[in-house]
Amino acid sequence: MLALLTSFTLLTSCYPDGAEYADETDIVYTVYDKQADFGSKGTYAMPDKIVKITGSYQDNGDIEYINDIYAGPILANIDANMQAYGWTKVDEASNPDVVVLPAAWSTTYLVYWYDYWCWWDPYYCGGWWYPYPVTSSYSAGTLLLNMVDPKSNDPNGTRKGIWLGTINGLLSGSYSQNRVNNAVNQAFKQSPYLNTK
Repeated sequence: MLALLTSFTLLTSCYPDGAEYADETDIVYTVYDKQADFGSKGTYAMPDKIVKITGSYQDNGDIEYINDIYAGPILANIDANMQAYGWTKVDEASNPDVVVLPAAWSTTYLVYWYDYWCWWDPYYCGGWWYPYPVTSSYSAGTLLLNMVDPKSNDPNGTRKGIWLGTINGLLSGSYSQNRVNNAVNQAFKQSPYLNTK
């Protein structure tokens, strides 16, 4: 019980009145295959585009990609983090040890509730409160960094994922490349097992 109260106090003391900036709502989560031997690997390949996950491909539509203006710096930062951990980038045809597959999607949420006109001065409206609908919306974006072992196949013929970085919240608020870089850096920072040095 004491540990629970201490954790709650620490969490609420960080932002006692709630988060003030959009980047304070970003969440970076990483998970990996504990049986993967990253130390025995050293080369990676990565596409030069970031796939935008939509329903169009499932509907036999074209694959969509994140605009190169945004994707380019993200991919460069992933490269920098991989190389800082001792990885060497190679072409996919060069039989890399792993393949990093970045992808992204965004979701727009619609919030709908009833408010009351004249709540601030009911006497102005003769003592009546008039309910009226209020709507607003916000977007939340997610960037996925999926590392797969191209030499492995599961029974369905798909490659085995050995590391996944998920960064949520990136599209809330105004876009900031620095914010995205910080989140990608955090994903690698909390994944020291990827270091091959």
